[in-house]
Amino acid sequence: MVCLSSMRIERHTAPVDEKVREDVLALVSQNVTALSLIHPPADHPKFGAYCAALRLEVHTYLEMEAPRRFELVTVSSDGVMAGFTLCGLPLNGSSSECGIYYTAVAKALRGNGLMSLMMNDITGRYPSVALSCDVALVPRYERFGFRCESVRHGQIVMFRGDPVEDTPVLSTHDLMNHPSVMAQREKAQAEFPLYELDRADRAFAKRTKAAEDNAKRFFKARK
Repeated sequence: MVCLSSMRIERHTAPVDEKVREDVLALVSQNVTALSLIHPPADHPKFGAYCAALRLEVHTYLEMEAPRRFELVTVSSDGVMAGFTLCGLPLNGSSSECGIYYTAVAKALRGNGLMSLMMNDITGRYPSVALSCDVALVPRYERFGFRCESVRHGQIVMFRGDPVEDTPVLSTHDLMNHPSVMAQREKAQAEFPLYELDRADRAFAKRTKAAEDNAKRFFKARK
């Protein structure tokens, strides 16, 4: 059991300190399947490429400078990072809303209320917040006052308050075609036969389509 009083909430504005950035990226690497919008399975031959793309995305956000605006909320104890939440802030300079991009807690510390510490910090400062999550996580965010707003791919978009402004978002196409990601894709192509890559891609696409259909059914039932 974790003593919440020993946990320290900190807020960082991008570009963040290198040590903080590396701690966040370590958590990202440990939670690729859960954090990624498309949830690549760890046994997929191209998992290395998906991991590289996600790390590149988060790394880029954490290094961005004005006019793009990002806030990182972390929870730690004795200097060891236990979790983070990455938020995008409106390009127009507004301080009344934010968009939650990614949130993760170290696997060994889950179930101790650490995500709640970060969410309460964020919702206590921003009247309007947007995020997207898997269907299974909807009840968790409803406890913080979020409501289902729409469907985005295989996830449910949820709002708290009335967020209306744009926040900076990187191009998925650009990320997947970055040299570091391409190197991982080429590595997979060299290590695995074509039929195995094709089989894994088709199974992955099937799971992705099932998640999208499930999200649409869930949202329709909630309307």
